[in-house]
Amino acid sequence: MDDESRARVRAKARARAHHQRRAALVFVVVALAAALVTTWIVHAGRGHPGPRPTVAASPSVIAASQPSASPSGDPHASASPHARSSPSPTAHASASPSAIPTHVAGEPPIVYDPIPFSDQRKQQTAAYSRRHYGVSTWHLDPKVIVLHYTAGSTYAGARAVFVSNAANRGELPGVVSQFVIDKDGTIYQLLPLDVMGRHTIGLNRYAIGIEFVQEGGSTAEQQIMARTKQIDAGLALVTWLQARYHISDANVLGHGTANSSPLFKDLEGWANDHTDWSAGPLAQFKVLLSRFKQ
Repeated sequence: MDDESRARVRAKARARAHHQRRAALVFVVVALAAALVTTWIVHAGRGHPGPRPTVAASPSVIAASQPSASPSGDPHASASPHARSSPSPTAHASASPSAIPTHVAGEPPIVYDPIPFSDQRKQQTAAYSRRHYGVSTWHLDPKVIVLHYTAGSTYAGARAVFVSNAANRGELPGVVSQFVIDKDGTIYQLLPLDVMGRHTIGLNRYAIGIEFVQEGGSTAEQQIMARTKQIDAGLALVTWLQARYHISDANVLGHGTANSSPLFKDLEGWANDHTDWSAGPLAQFKVLLSRFKQ
């Protein structure tokens, strides 16, 4: 083979190699493009998940301590907080009519400070229920909420009355409400919400009792409603309990209005003689409650 023929062979070999490299490069580019397009289509089809909706946390602070009671079927005593933890209450914030306040369905901060509730006290409660309601039980079936005030200046004093389990009207068990709200807005829970307390004649089987720490007097409820932290804690607690147990505003009662409840029943012929949260102050509370839920 002469030199010219060998040159033509080498030129053809170089041309083939060049075309092969170009073909390989084109294949790689096409493959990468296809992969990118596929990835884009997958992500576009799924859509962006977006941020998760935030849910307001509702801390329940647990602390162990002792209870309190009141000698009138409804706790009225002095008290000073001695739970191990006292979270600040959820303050009520204003909202536009279209806004959905997070506090409406949320549990407010609660200090769990249960009183001793022995088997003996459960038996006393069941016996009381049998005498007054015709049903032997210590279990609570929540259908109403009853507002009280302690007729004392401190949480500790009220709790001590509840813990004492002293006879009231000559009968055991002693008095106790499920909740006490201190002047600083701290909410204390003294009983589990399936345990009956003795705080409202004729309604204990169905009633969740809420005590506001407050001395007695003709302006007691006005003083409670003037304390922003205390009344806001009460509104938040009532709102949450209403949502949890499907309790209507009509079944939010004052101790002074309890005798007129359709659920009132007492086989011994007893009736409430307390005037705390009578019709006037209760109506004012319900106005605040309605605004709080807006």
